[in-house]
Amino acid sequence: MIVKSLKRIGKTNKYSVIIDDITYKFNENIIVNYRLVKGKEVTKDILFKAIKENDYDTLYLKAERYVITYNKSEKEIRRYLKNKDANPNDIENIILKLRKNKLIDDSSLIIDLINSLIKKYNGIKMIESKLYQKGFDEALIKKSLFEIDYDLYCNCLNILYNKIRNKYDKYDDYTRINKIKSYLLQRGYTYSDIADLKIK
Repeated sequence: MIVKSLKRIGKTNKYSVIIDDITYKFNENIIVNYRLVKGKEVTKDILFKAIKENDYDTLYLKAERYVITYNKSEKEIRRYLKNKDANPNDIENIILKLRKNKLIDDSSLIIDLINSLIKKYNGIKMIESKLYQKGFDEALIKKSLFEIDYDLYCNCLNILYNKIRNKYDKYDDYTRINKIKSYLLQRGYTYSDIADLKIK
């Protein structure tokens, strides 16, 4: 088989390559690695390897963009790759490469996420629920919640309380206090958190 033509696709790093009468799309690094230049003779074995490596490379780049854009946990990336029909071996290799390139680090990500959720006035129960939804390991969740910035947590709870405390002024004191407590419970704060506020 002979490489008949080679053409860059727009301004991307992808190329349209015609081998015999069939058109293939390859990433630039595959073109370089396999020297797919015009006139090059290619065996079926080499072509198969190039296609397989290109599929893996494309999948890795998608995973890389996904994690950088959306700040995902390892489990979410695994789920994403599985939905892309990646085989188990490729998934493991991509995860290892992302770790090596320091693009996934659940220990660091979970702390950033917890602090972000605290600043959005989420209580500990709500935060815990969201962390499980993100697919973090249970042991890591427990450890990270135990080590939260308690000053930040209390400060944000107080800010939220001061924002809503006048919202129920039309009610009698008993009803007003219960409505404030109910709202805070819905936000995931615990009875202990609420008791510390000494609501009046």
